Amino acid sequence: MCAELSRIGVDHEHRSLRFRIRDAEDRDVPFAPAIVARRGSILFLVEPMASADEDTFARLARFLEEHSPEIVFILVARDDLLPAIPAAAYDEIYAASDVAGLANRIAGQNPDGIVSPFDKPGPR
Repeated sequence: MCAELSRIGVDHEHRSLRFRIRDAEDRDVPFAPAIVARRGSILFLVEPMASADEDTFARLARFLEEHSPEIVFILVARDDLLPAIPAAAYDEIYAASDVAGLANRIAGQNPDGIVSPFDKPGPR
C-alpha cells in the first residue's frame, strides 16, 4: 500500500493517530489505524485486514458510529475475505489486489470538496 501511495504522490503517515473505541463491555479500547492520509479536512484511515473476525467487525462498526463523518475508514483485505466483511465495518473496502484503485481514490479526492460516494457491495 505504502509503495503505491508514494508512487502516485499521496503523502501518508503510519499509525500517527490514536483513537478509543468503546467495547461491548463499555470499556475504552485503543485503536491506531495503520495508514493515515489527509486530503484537506478529510482523513482517510486505511487498515489492512488479515482475517475475518466477528469481534473485529463489531469493534470497527462501533468506531464508525463514534467518530466524525469527515473520517473515511477504508479496509483492505484479501480478495477471498471480502464476502465475509459486513458493510457496517467500513466506509470503503478494497481488495488487496486493487491497491492501485485505493491509492487513486485517495489521490482523486478533492481536498476542498465533499467525500466522494462509494457504493458498498450488496447484502452478503
